[in-house]
Amino acid sequence: MRIFKHWDGPDPGNTPGRVFTASIGQEQMTVAGAFLDHLRIGLKGAVATSAVAIEDFVDVLSEFDLWVGPDLRIKADGNDLCALMSLYYRQMPSLGENSDATGNDFVSGLKVPVQVAADPAKPFTMAATRAAVTNIATETISVTGHWLDANPGRKPIHAVVVTFTSAASTGDEIKDFRIAPVGRLVAMILAMPAASDFTDGNIDISAQRVKLLKDSEAVCELNVLGDAEAIEEVNHVSLSIFGDLLTRYKRFDFRPEGFDLKSGIFNLKLDNQDASDAIRFIPVIEME
Repeated sequence: MRIFKHWDGPDPGNTPGRVFTASIGQEQMTVAGAFLDHLRIGLKGAVATSAVAIEDFVDVLSEFDLWVGPDLRIKADGNDLCALMSLYYRQMPSLGENSDATGNDFVSGLKVPVQVAADPAKPFTMAATRAAVTNIATETISVTGHWLDANPGRKPIHAVVVTFTSAASTGDEIKDFRIAPVGRLVAMILAMPAASDFTDGNIDISAQRVKLLKDSEAVCELNVLGDAEAIEEVNHVSLSIFGDLLTRYKRFDFRPEGFDLKSGIFNLKLDNQDASDAIRFIPVIEME
């Protein structure tokens, strides 16, 4: 095993990561072992003028991309990656939310599943898009690869976000995209704006119910309130910073079997009860 720093600040030095005040374009990763199991990401931002909520700060990483050769395997923002970690690993990153006008916000130990054998013909590359966050400056990012000597029996992960807007009128809507037929759908994540989520004063959301369709027939029927996993919080009203970060993410785990996406055309049908919401959909696929 080898744990290798891919992006970092000077060593020794007091900068907790690579400077991230501008986007980082696609860069090839050094191969440090036979099998890239996962990445760990850390983010830091200095706060000025007023406190910055953690769910706002983490989207300074507005897009993280990982390619294996020409194939995009991971595409997600900072909030998405936290939701992916909590679902896939049943773990959470460490969070630090500033509560006044000085200090820093932190996200550390953010774990991203990769699970791909190194292949000289298909180099690993990654990129990070930075978005300005009000009252945040001097951002840094660190990325560390956890490389194994051999594959312990894990399958490559494909988790590429699909974004869309819920229909302008409420009711059933069938989405016109096909989930990538590259393996087995072992989980999926849906996110909506926090203001449109369940609250003590709101029960109507843009994905009230979700059906996974195979060749136009439902093979999975989900009531979002009843079936979504919420492993960090049990309170919809008074949330911790972990809940503030993740409650709008509705997570569904289909392991150990999942759905074979190669066996037909899979898409989604939503019971939309909150029109015109920006939706994020992340199918978590173990490639076969």
